[in-house]
Amino acid sequence: MSNDSRIHIKSWLRIKHLVLLVTLDESRNLHATARHMNMSQPAASKMLKDVENFFGMTLFSRQPRSMEITESGRLLVRYARSILNDTDRLIDDLVSLREGGHGKLAIGAVPGAAPVLLPRAITAIKNRRPQLAVSLFENSSDRLLVDLEYKQLDVVIGRFTDHAQHHLFDFLPLQAEPVSIVVRANHPLCGRPPSLGEVVHWPWILHPMSSPMRGLFEVALAEAGVPSPRNVVETTSTQTTLQMVSSSDMIALLPTSVLTTAISAGTFTALPLVIGEPLGYYGVLTRKGEEPSDVVQAFIDVLLMRHDA
Repeated sequence: MSNDSRIHIKSWLRIKHLVLLVTLDESRNLHATARHMNMSQPAASKMLKDVENFFGMTLFSRQPRSMEITESGRLLVRYARSILNDTDRLIDDLVSLREGGHGKLAIGAVPGAAPVLLPRAITAIKNRRPQLAVSLFENSSDRLLVDLEYKQLDVVIGRFTDHAQHHLFDFLPLQAEPVSIVVRANHPLCGRPPSLGEVVHWPWILHPMSSPMRGLFEVALAEAGVPSPRNVVETTSTQTTLQMVSSSDMIALLPTSVLTTAISAGTFTALPLVIGEPLGYYGVLTRKGEEPSDVVQAFIDVLLMRHDA
């Protein structure tokens, strides 16, 4: 694409065009999109047609009851969503600056990093910048990296879940993450060392199939010739998992670091079973080719300093 073409796109494309595409992708209904944008349906239809004519491709195919997104539309919506999220962050930062604040920091973290590593780093960065607004979101790496890509998060403490992600994110390793099979204290399985073939017949709480921890579990079962559990609740919520395990005979697979305090307090027990190798190193992930803001870099520096200590 020539430089003139790039300039032409930048001068013509408007934020309202991006809002239209993202809203239409979410609703798949032109009437609902027009209502959300406080405009008439004919005006919304014309705006969509203008965008499609400008790019010379169909972005949404018209069906009797809905709008189906095309491959071209999916690509454009992906970038539109990223730009709009970036715009939201700009607005928030400007408001914060005007009100005398010192910016915002949105952190995503896998459960294993949350109990020890992050609290100390967040406390340290807050001591340096008391008015910095910090938000922490705990989830599995696959979901966190989607939010990082779309600029809903500034930095993620997690790990790669797909080879293609190496082209999207930079990675600074922190530490490996062992996992444990956990039950409540006085669970029927606590009396003797159970076999892997035995525990899969109990009800389980596990991360979704797309998460690295679930992948580790499934590989270990396959290598042992043991079928996957059939009675499973899937969640990435550590708190929900611990509550369900403590009040039932369910079994969970969780990062060992999450359980250190709970196990020492006698609330839970880690069964003497080894599930594969540790999950591999988790670390600091940021968007590739994008220079971290001062706030993000300061947090990374504190995190690495605390880890080295």
